[in-house]
Amino acid sequence: MLKSDAWLCLALTTSLLACGRGSGRVSRDAGAVGGQGGSSFTAGAGGSAPPTAGAGGGGSVAAAPIAVTDLCPIFTSDLCIYLMQCGGERYKDLDQCKRELDCYGMTQLLDSAANHRVTYDPSKVGACHQTFLASPCTFGSFIFTPDIYEVLSFCPGTLTPNQGDGDPCVSDGECKANLYCYKGADWQCPGVCQAKAQNGDSCAGSAQCASGLTCGTGQVCVPAQKAGDTCDSYCNYSFACLGSDPCPGNIWCDQSSHTCQPGRLEGEACGTLLNGLADHTPICAINLWCNAVGTGTGTCQRASSQGGPCSGTELSCAKGLHCDGYVSDGAGAKLGTCVGPAPAGSNCSSTSDCQTGMTCTGGVCGALAPAGGFCYGDSDCAAGLVCNSQTCAPARYPGASCNTTDQPCAYSRCMNGTCQDLLKVGQACAGPDDCATSECVNGFCYDSSVCNAP
Repeated sequence: MLKSDAWLCLALTTSLLACGRGSGRVSRDAGAVGGQGGSSFTAGAGGSAPPTAGAGGGGSVAAAPIAVTDLCPIFTSDLCIYLMQCGGERYKDLDQCKRELDCYGMTQLLDSAANHRVTYDPSKVGACHQTFLASPCTFGSFIFTPDIYEVLSFCPGTLTPNQGDGDPCVSDGECKANLYCYKGADWQCPGVCQAKAQNGDSCAGSAQCASGLTCGTGQVCVPAQKAGDTCDSYCNYSFACLGSDPCPGNIWCDQSSHTCQPGRLEGEACGTLLNGLADHTPICAINLWCNAVGTGTGTCQRASSQGGPCSGTELSCAKGLHCDGYVSDGAGAKLGTCVGPAPAGSNCSSTSDCQTGMTCTGGVCGALAPAGGFCYGDSDCAAGLVCNSQTCAPARYPGASCNTTDQPCAYSRCMNGTCQDLLKVGQACAGPDDCATSECVNGFCYDSSVCNAP
């Protein structure tokens, strides 16, 4: 059973941030529901009216300082606002959502603050919370569930690390500048604050490479490639900037000079991909696209407005538009045209290509799926339905009858024929499906977002 992401989510829409470490992490597709498939991010697609930012547990204290002991319910409420308002996840209501989630990493943060491994700033945490409430859906998304340390790291000053080199730790957020928390190959706690690995050092397990280095072949830190470095056939991409402005931070291998070159800027020559690799012809800078067709050459340009040319990349059309009619190869290769949300019967590649209240099924826009219909997420299903194992099913919430075959519970668990709330960390469990964290260790719900279970 996959569980919910977490609270404050910062937008690196490539999506986002290598916030998950894999082993032991509760991972979920951004927008996936408990025991169900991932949902598309259609704001307001929930079965009941989604909560408005500022509503519920978080809004009344948006501008006020937040004591660390008061953070858990606010953390959970903000997560619910995000999932329901921005992710279209069909919890029965905000209260049910808050009952089914947990506070990832909160136990460790409380202990860390009490023992002065970090200094927690209530005022800056309150301001961070206010920033989220001002625009939850543009704050971003995580692929993997982040812990509270990771969340607050995107709001400078909320946590000040106090642990020095060699001191025990449970999170990078406890270690002073230029240090990180090394937890060994098994990611168990406590770890130890130490300097990042240098050129030639091992980067196996939880080891991190210093700035300017990357974990290369054989799990050894090596210099990250940059423009001007020599290359044979390709250059490892290096994304050096964020935002919407063009940035030549990505690199490609110029076969004539055998050097890594920066992405081409607006109006400069570029070429199409060859065998899926962008290293044989010039590629465009970040946030630009190449208008070449087939195996030809073109120029780098910004996203087109409605009616403008486009290709298969999302960068070719402005936000809210999609590309229609693009043919990538063969004698009929041609650019497409940027168009708005499509009506029923139109071609589509995702639900976001279709008009509100429709879904993309089999490459065609159509009505939201009925019970038994195919779905990727809740927003593909008609009102009152949720997406369970890619099939739309009636939403059964705590108190409703259920079984584990064809009458599953939505965001809850089926116990003795009745849907019941998920269990919190520390409560006795029979298996992972009982727990809000999807982890049952030695008979108790466990949170491994910060530390793996021993």
